[in-house]
Amino acid sequence: MIDLVSAAARFLTRVAAVFLLAMVAINVVDVGLREGLNAPIFGTHEIVVFMLAAVAFLAIPEVFLRDQHITIELIDQVIPDRAANWLRAFGSLCALVYIVLLAWFMGQPALDYIEFNEITMDLQIPLIWQAALILTGMATAAIAAFVLLLRDIGRATGQDGGRDGRRTE
Repeated sequence: MIDLVSAAARFLTRVAAVFLLAMVAINVVDVGLREGLNAPIFGTHEIVVFMLAAVAFLAIPEVFLRDQHITIELIDQVIPDRAANWLRAFGSLCALVYIVLLAWFMGQPALDYIEFNEITMDLQIPLIWQAALILTGMATAAIAAFVLLLRDIGRATGQDGGRDGRRTE
């Protein structure tokens, strides 16, 4: 299962990278057209905001799986490894709860976008598409956070090697 989750997270990160490249490209072209021909691209701001949601939320699952969140190790050096592993597991649990709550509370606005047919001002893009990208990222992040929690519990109980995840021989 970890391979499937990792593959999905990697795919979403690549999709986010494509959106990032497109976001940069449309800004460069828009500025060039605005300065060179005084003809900016209509709706650039809405397109960039749409793609920014994809870039921000679709990359989160792989960040969880790679364990690349910003962390501050204040007491890890002064407490036993076992206690540090349990603190890490507790932090993973908190992250999972946070992600699940974030996804849960994003559900109602997404349903409102559908019910009231919310669209962007200039390009008339349905906002549910943006919400769908965000919810996809959040749902996959919740699964990745759950996998991370299981891994951290395994480390804390001594079933998965040392503090850094490498097996100690």
